[in-house]
Amino acid sequence: MIEIALGFGWIAQTVVLLSAFILVMYKIISEDWGRESTPNKKAKPTALIRQYISDFNSNKNLERNFHMPIMVLNNGKKNILKDISKLVDYKNLKKTGWKYSTINSLDILLESDGTAIVKLNFYRVNKLNERYIRANAYYTLTRQDSKWGISSMIIDADVPLGI
Repeated sequence: MIEIALGFGWIAQTVVLLSAFILVMYKIISEDWGRESTPNKKAKPTALIRQYISDFNSNKNLERNFHMPIMVLNNGKKNILKDISKLVDYKNLKKTGWKYSTINSLDILLESDGTAIVKLNFYRVNKLNERYIRANAYYTLTRQDSKWGISSMIIDADVPLGI
């Protein structure tokens, strides 16, 4: 923009500089300086669910994705877990044919400062790379210390977790 202004002389240069000054002043005046900064405020709840599925597929420890204890409703069966190791048994899960899970869709149904509800539609994929289960899971997430964590999950079908 400055190169163009230089080609048109001092009037154009003045207009460009004045416009830049007005833009900077507008940004300074419109900023809410009294607001407290929260570093992870913009982190979306869906990012946590994507991380959880990635960790799940990698057979990693899932603890970083949760705020314990959690409530799990799996096809009407309720469990309250204080230990994440009780959620998934990868060895038994693989016996059901599971190789990995894939996200079909991921939607935020509700989001406030400290709570979110996320709907995940996913597929289970077997060793032959065939989709053999499609289900919905609803996650209630809470924000603690600027970090989202899963506090409850509802799975609408009988999806084995290996436990």
